[in-house]
Amino acid sequence: MDRIEDFALPLSTGAVRRLVATQPRVPLATLPTPLQEAKHLSRLLGGPRIFLKRDDMTGMAFGGNKSRNLEFRMVEPLRAKAEVLIMALELTSNSARQTVAAANRLGMRTVLVLKGEPPPEPQGNLLVNELLGAEIHYVPDREAQKRVIDEVVDRVRREGRRPMVLTSEPIFDIGSALAYLESTVEMLEQMDALGAYPDFVYMTSGGKGQAGLVLAKRLLEAPFLVHGVTVSYEYDVPPRTAQIANDTLALLGLDVRIDPAEVISFGDHVGPGYGHVTEASLDAMALMARTEGVVLDPIYTGKTFAALLDHINEGIVPRDATVVFVHTGGTPAIFSHAETIRRHAATYHLPPPRNGTK
Repeated sequence: MDRIEDFALPLSTGAVRRLVATQPRVPLATLPTPLQEAKHLSRLLGGPRIFLKRDDMTGMAFGGNKSRNLEFRMVEPLRAKAEVLIMALELTSNSARQTVAAANRLGMRTVLVLKGEPPPEPQGNLLVNELLGAEIHYVPDREAQKRVIDEVVDRVRREGRRPMVLTSEPIFDIGSALAYLESTVEMLEQMDALGAYPDFVYMTSGGKGQAGLVLAKRLLEAPFLVHGVTVSYEYDVPPRTAQIANDTLALLGLDVRIDPAEVISFGDHVGPGYGHVTEASLDAMALMARTEGVVLDPIYTGKTFAALLDHINEGIVPRDATVVFVHTGGTPAIFSHAETIRRHAATYHLPPPRNGTK
């Protein structure tokens, strides 16, 4: 058995896997997810070489990045023998959808307390939540969420069932970091099998998943750059990412620290705010769909891919570089913005190949 003192930097990918394996987890996601080279897209852009890490294919109700961290998050509900999970989240949350699916797999029921007005005809994640059988409450603000959660907990207990509120416990953040520490190792092993290595890794990030990528870079002493793209104004991402990474290092027993200065975050593609569709994200979605047949969403991955495209045009990412784009899922959101996407798709045309390449 490995001892903590055996883990001297730089670590091998195998050593990182052994570290992650010290943490309890529940198998839920379909892993490893594919790594797909976007050859047509790269040719059209005139470079760089682009690979897609398909974490939209993790299984469980359309998949997505949350399926990975739920393997760590769902340990405590199982240990506590919880029968009803209760979560307070945003109206269109991808986390809600995947958690309900995971709970169903594990024989639990889920109550969602969602902040926002219910649409007259639920689409996207809301429709999937209903199909999965979640009990859903719509409330106007966070104070109302707290009140309704207390009411639901009390009701479930009176019914003789065991509730658990699964919203803000520490493993939510650490589980994401562990998941994407392992995902990065998985990606690097896949790249190695193809004789390639990334110069840049792009991922939508509010801090949690990016913490895992930053950890992998430090523990492996890897030269690639991690570029996180935020899609809301809620967090100051670098210090949040560093804190989550350091909490994860402490859990793993490693005497290593991540400084916020090590975290690269771009916040210039949020647009008017979280949940708002931008013209750049629609262009990015159409480009990916019509070159690689891969569907992005307009709220998360569409904006992150738009950022990557801008960075290529601006020279932040050189044309001779190799890039991995982490597709974190969120695909059901396209149905919530169907008319906007349809109108854009009807007038969109692929740009001409750069330098006349075909």
